[in-house]
Amino acid sequence: MKNYAIDNEFFVGSQYGSLGMTNKYYKNGFWYKQNYNGTEGRSEAVCSRILSCSNVSEFVAYEECLINDMPGCRSRSFTEEGETVVTFHRLYKMVTGGELKNRISAFDSPKERIEFVLGFVKKYTGVDCRSYLNKMLYFDMLTLDVDRHFHNLSLIQTADGFREAPMFDFGASFFSLKHVFPDAMPLEEKFRKMTPQPFSRNFQEQARLLGECEIKIDYGKVQAFVLDYLREQEDESEGLCELIVSQMERYRADFAM
Repeated sequence: MKNYAIDNEFFVGSQYGSLGMTNKYYKNGFWYKQNYNGTEGRSEAVCSRILSCSNVSEFVAYEECLINDMPGCRSRSFTEEGETVVTFHRLYKMVTGGELKNRISAFDSPKERIEFVLGFVKKYTGVDCRSYLNKMLYFDMLTLDVDRHFHNLSLIQTADGFREAPMFDFGASFFSLKHVFPDAMPLEEKFRKMTPQPFSRNFQEQARLLGECEIKIDYGKVQAFVLDYLREQEDESEGLCELIVSQMERYRADFAM
């Protein structure tokens, strides 16, 4: 595994999420993120490898690595000069001054919450992000990503308007956050403890409210490209391999080509 030595002058700061934080660096067009308290970098790399075996073209590819001797991942910036990432959270804040998370909590059903966000984004940016949310929420269902929130659902603002951001930020997938899901915790308890976001506490409910899954995955490629990669790692990855296989089989009807 490659170890990148990054000077402090490239330190961006600590990024706080709903389930943790991570130190971030930016150098020569690449983002570097150190793990917080788990195997987030591996989850990022594995999820992007799964997407590389699918019909999705717009996603961020992550490389598992060491950053100043600390485990993490790196990825190429997905914005060009003059472009800005505008998260759903930031968009709502700019328009209303309020918190989108608080606003949707006023709705009784996940369907109402989804439709409100879709309508709000369309009204103020012209972007219909239904397909984007379909892919994100179905993929979160597959990968058990419990940290999908309005800070990592995003658009890109350009001189000509807005477009959807690629799929990114998979670090909380597959129970990677060890301070929340320690290795000693039985798998059944991890499933009971997980709390999906942002529209429902149920992965299947929020994904399927957006129609049939638009992501199709070549299962044979996943076997060769993802599982073989994990089995080549020096540390123990058998449990993660088994979890990926289990989830892929569980949702074969949704994702298989």
